[in-house]
Amino acid sequence: MGKIIILGMGLMGPTIAKDCISDPKIMRVVGCDIDESKLDAARSYIKSKKFSTMKLDITDSNALVKALKGFDVVVNASASKFSVSIVEAAIKAETNFIDLSAGTFPMEGDLYKRVLEAQITAVPGCGVDPGLIDILSGQGMDYMDKVEEVHFACGGLPKNPEPPLDYKIVFGGTRMPIRPGKVPIIIDGKVVDAERYDDLESIYVDGYDDMEAFYDGFPSSLLKLCLERGVKTFKCKTIRYNGFVDKIKFLLDLGVIDNKPIRYNGKEIVPVDFFHELIYPLVKFDENKGDRDITVLLVRVVGTKGDLDIEVTYEMVDEYDEKKKITSMAKTTGYTGSIIARMLAKGDIKEKGVQWPVRIIRGAMFEELLSNLRKRGVVINETITKSRDV
Repeated sequence: MGKIIILGMGLMGPTIAKDCISDPKIMRVVGCDIDESKLDAARSYIKSKKFSTMKLDITDSNALVKALKGFDVVVNASASKFSVSIVEAAIKAETNFIDLSAGTFPMEGDLYKRVLEAQITAVPGCGVDPGLIDILSGQGMDYMDKVEEVHFACGGLPKNPEPPLDYKIVFGGTRMPIRPGKVPIIIDGKVVDAERYDDLESIYVDGYDDMEAFYDGFPSSLLKLCLERGVKTFKCKTIRYNGFVDKIKFLLDLGVIDNKPIRYNGKEIVPVDFFHELIYPLVKFDENKGDRDITVLLVRVVGTKGDLDIEVTYEMVDEYDEKKKITSMAKTTGYTGSIIARMLAKGDIKEKGVQWPVRIIRGAMFEELLSNLRKRGVVINETITKSRDV
């Protein structure tokens, strides 16, 4: 019988916990946070004898190792900046690990060796992006002998956009995901660095304002897999409402979201830090004030199998669940994470070491993931088009 401990009882943690305890093979779930009010809210929301809470400072490495001992899986539902330190604790506690994010997780190195030596499994990037988007791309690639192109775009957005940015922070935290700089993509079979806000693409979703997609992302296991498969074109993008990129570029040109410190009234400040403080009240996602969200996901994989040209697409437009009062981002991210966590806790994932979802959630486990998401109201449509010259 599985035991799961979840770090972080913010936006994602309670959804993961409630979903995990619904599995009869999971006997115990513990939710941890340093904030007592979040623990109180989680207990009130979940209301199960299988669930309990623990006040824990995850920056205290000794306390973290002690807390993890005896559990089958630890889920990092806190900030991605804690991912590596939590894996370090999981190695010492001999506890399997999954992470919703993967922004700070290395793609190789000594950590991989030590996870394997500890005979545990660490699965980073088990949310929607990274996570679900990678798994779907990998499945599309599995239908082909030769993969030519992999494209994906994903975004969490307010259902009813409001100025000035037509955006709300639907993932949690207090800072918008603004990351000026370069993005690794594949063009003509080679990795190149593209400007993050370039190559705008129009996105149309019935019933919603027009959207746009722009380069976003970071070195990933999917990028690595694409290189292994000889993919000629790989593009990863984020979706926002039309006009978002123009506004961000304007702020960049003004230096408002620059990371370089400046002097103001005799003190040194970082412009982007001030920007986040200033803008947060306008972009804070607040369910109690009527905020609702959607998640849009698009994947397209192009290649060949034998003499057939094949195109595989996956599409998802998910909305806030009014009945269960769960945000779309918590559903698409949290449910993906909870399903993979339960697979790991029950021993369905047998590979040890660092295992990225695109590598292991294949075949029967891929079908199980999509089936379980569908049961929870997260519906992904798959379309396979085959053609040949005659």
